Amino acid sequence: MKLPGTGRGTGPGAWTLAASGCILAASIALAACAEEVATAPQDVAATLAVQLTDQSLRTVRWREDLDLAVRIGASVVRVDFNWPWTETEPGRYDWSTYDALATELSKRRLRPLFILHRPNRLHGRSLDSRDSGDQEPVVAPPRSADEITAFGRWAAAAALHFKALRPIWEIWNEPDGEGFWPPRPNPTEYTRLARATCDSIKSVVPDAFVVGPAAAEMPTVWDATKPLVNEVLRDVGLMRCLDAVSLHTHRFGQTPETVSRDYAVFRKIRAGLSAREIPIVDTEWGDSVYRSGLTEARQASWLTRMFLTNIVENIALTNWYCLVDTGDDEGEMEDRFGLVTRTGRLRPGFLAYRTLSQALRGHTLRNVIARFDPETAKGTTVLMFCRPDNACKIAAWTTEMPDKPLRFVIQGWGISGPIVGHLGQRLPSTPQDDTSATLSLSTDVQFVPIKRLSNDQNGTAIRR
Repeated sequence: MKLPGTGRGTGPGAWTLAASGCILAASIALAACAEEVATAPQDVAATLAVQLTDQSLRTVRWREDLDLAVRIGASVVRVDFNWPWTETEPGRYDWSTYDALATELSKRRLRPLFILHRPNRLHGRSLDSRDSGDQEPVVAPPRSADEITAFGRWAAAAALHFKALRPIWEIWNEPDGEGFWPPRPNPTEYTRLARATCDSIKSVVPDAFVVGPAAAEMPTVWDATKPLVNEVLRDVGLMRCLDAVSLHTHRFGQTPETVSRDYAVFRKIRAGLSAREIPIVDTEWGDSVYRSGLTEARQASWLTRMFLTNIVENIALTNWYCLVDTGDDEGEMEDRFGLVTRTGRLRPGFLAYRTLSQALRGHTLRNVIARFDPETAKGTTVLMFCRPDNACKIAAWTTEMPDKPLRFVIQGWGISGPIVGHLGQRLPSTPQDDTSATLSLSTDVQFVPIKRLSNDQNGTAIRR
């Protein structure tokens, strides 16, 4: 799927992989396993997004954060579009905060993904602590017809005002969680709001790109019953209006490859409900390096595998949550998802993101030569990415290190330049011959420039 407005083409369809990929088994030839991408995919760099929070816009360094987004190689920046900040009097809108942001985004050629959310006291009932569970009163999301109309009117005005930016508009954030939909999630209420809001936006900007529901909980192999996702998929009017379904796919310590089996569950549910098959965008995926979380080294290693797994799964956009830590508490998971600390230190994950973007900018996925087993989330993945001039690179990794070195041979191709590791470091090359490219694999992704030595464009692969 190619998001409009970013040089990615147009049209309702998603780019797809033929069949389902190749699973490596020991000591077998894989000539039949190379799978050519069925339709024209998008530039890898165009799929890369990174998150800023609305609170960061009220710090002195928010422009520096945008510079970091450019340095890292992101094409899209996801940020909250705060309703109470912009409508402080009924029906009167102050866009000044986001006008300043829009100017800086345009300078840097970054596309915004704006999250339309945050309850507004002008158009919502106050909940006391007995309702919300909080010590301080909070405001309920828009529920009544008048409140929904006010939200839709505001969203449409925003879409019209910022039309030139061609934003991606996401309707609310994680409405299946009490924190964002107090006092408790209500899928029917959300779909009513989302349908009206999407229709309002499209009434003034027909080609606006609108996504939802930003579900915190996607269906999984362990728990396929997710009321919000099911309600959205059942809503014919909403699915007709939305341009993509947005999911949050945080793994919380599981390897990145486990997401494939959960996407399979989602697609099975969608098919069972006969829902319109619009693309999927992953608007939040991250791994925290808090005290009980991942190490910084593992965060970096898994980040690259995360983005590449989503590309194999035909996910049109992947957003890393988030660019900069939101707090300093090493024991608090929410504080430490960042690729940059609050003191400005770049974590290894920053280098991993930047390396991925630099290695594959201008490249599109051409072949899945081999891939991990989607059911077990284990195995070896070898992907071929090419530029329009047919200069190609391999991205390859294995999920678990074997007892002895794992080598992967691609017949008919040769290595044509330095091998680059996931942090941008130069890696040693395995001895080569003049008929094939031999890769020595690890659990960290490596990027290998290759050239064709024969007419076999897909490559014949064997594992040794």
